[in-house]
Amino acid sequence: GQGFMRSLPKKIQKAPSQKQLDNRKAMAAAQAWLKYLTPYVRAGFKNYSKKQHGFGSALSYLKLNALREDFTVDPSRVLITWGDLPVPLSPAVSNTQPGFLEFTWEPIAHSNDHAILLATTSTGHFTGELCGARRDAGKHLLDCKFISGMEADVYIGFITEERERCSNSVYL
Repeated sequence: GQGFMRSLPKKIQKAPSQKQLDNRKAMAAAQAWLKYLTPYVRAGFKNYSKKQHGFGSALSYLKLNALREDFTVDPSRVLITWGDLPVPLSPAVSNTQPGFLEFTWEPIAHSNDHAILLATTSTGHFTGELCGARRDAGKHLLDCKFISGMEADVYIGFITEERERCSNSVYL
C-alpha cells in the first residue's frame, strides 16, 4: 500500500565482503529449499508480516531460524505455517499402506479449520494437501505415491476455511 520509486542499479566497484557473500549464500539456500513449496508458504505465512507476503515471510523465517552454519537447511526447524491458531494436539504420521501417509491428531469438536499437510524429500520432490481434513475429523490419508520409497520430511499445520489464520506447523 505504499508508493515507491526505484532508480537503475549502480555498478558496485568494491568486492563484496565476507558478510555479504555469506548473506547471498544464505538467501540462495533458503530460496532453493522453499521454491517448490510456494503455494504452501504463501498461505501459511500470510499474516507473519504486514510488510511482506507469504513467501518473503517464510524466507525470512527460514533464514533466521532453520539455516545451519554451512548454509544447509535443518528441516526439523522449518515452519510451513505460522499463526495464532492452536497447534495440532498429539500429531502423528504412519505409513501403514504403501504409497500413503496417515496423519492423525487429537480432534477438537466443532472446529472447522483444515489441515495443511506436506511431505518433502531432500531432492525437491514433494506432495501435500493445502485443504485437508477438518480438525474435528482427527485424521487424513495423504496420497504419497509420487514420493514412494523416498525418505521425507513431514509437516502438519492448520488453516481456517477463509484462509485468513493458521497455526504453527509441526515437524513430524
